[in-house]
Amino acid sequence: MLRRILVVLALAAGTLVFSSLPAYACKCGLPSVKERVANSAVVFTGRVTGYRPAESVTGRHVYTFRADHSYKGRPKAVVKVGTSTHSAACGVTFARGARYLVFTYKSDGRLTTGSCAGNIRVAKGTKALTAADLPEGSDPATIRQLGRAKPVR
Repeated sequence: MLRRILVVLALAAGTLVFSSLPAYACKCGLPSVKERVANSAVVFTGRVTGYRPAESVTGRHVYTFRADHSYKGRPKAVVKVGTSTHSAACGVTFARGARYLVFTYKSDGRLTTGSCAGNIRVAKGTKALTAADLPEGSDPATIRQLGRAKPVR
């Protein structure tokens, strides 16, 4: 009798351990640039100057940018932006030295972004964006939808 109970418990434990659970990945529909600006706390262009990895799997990586122009909000010249540690949690990776158009929102009082924010790697430089700075195939209306660029000092 004890043997049967142990077999049933082993089978039940095996079912729990080896049953497959669905894997969830970051999935989002990208709204228009105008909507992304409206839903953001701060939108800016800037060059990635630093990176600090998360202290834990559930933490946030922090990227440091040297902002050159603002399209919404008033970023300082040096902007720190957090992101999730994994792409499955909508985390995003930025390349050091590259320039980006970054859409951020506030989370726990800090600027945060993710793959659903619609960040765009743009041409290097420090001037306000033009259609020529956008990646090939981008909608030139993006520049108009961003609104007026304000230099960051």
